[in-house]
Amino acid sequence: MEKVNCPACKSEQTENIEFCKNCEFPFKGTEKERAIHIGKFINKKGVLFDSGDSIERSQQILYGIAGINLLFMIIGFFSIGSDYITIIINLTITSIIAFCGYKIMENPIRYTIIPLILLLTVYTFNLIFDPTFFTRGIMVKLMIIGSLIYSIYLIKSAEKFKAKYNVEK
Repeated sequence: MEKVNCPACKSEQTENIEFCKNCEFPFKGTEKERAIHIGKFINKKGVLFDSGDSIERSQQILYGIAGINLLFMIIGFFSIGSDYITIIINLTITSIIAFCGYKIMENPIRYTIIPLILLLTVYTFNLIFDPTFFTRGIMVKLMIIGSLIYSIYLIKSAEKFKAKYNVEK
């Protein structure tokens, strides 16, 4: 039996089948049915591109947070004279966030969840110890947290798509 590649998912199939075993492309369907299936498949495949864009945005957000944190840490040190424990804690948090931004392309889920948990922890401590700090910049904080959560959602959706249709990108 000869092998043919599915026009939608590109997986190898035997020539005399009605539907692709991978994506259910209708080999013996009408031209319209095949076109509709390919259109739907391409639409579903868009999650891969959205996921890639989301990872890049998350990387930019993490670098931005690390940069702003570093800037405020330097300003606070020279103007207020913060204690060394605060500086060490802020430097550690900033370093972890910057490191996650650097490594996010290698393992997007892990390096998005780590800073998300870290930020939620910091925001929780700020709420407990200084409730007025929590409300300052609440929209920016919500946008950062929401963006990281949405990025995780897109990454998981892309992983499901890759697993279901056996595609890489």
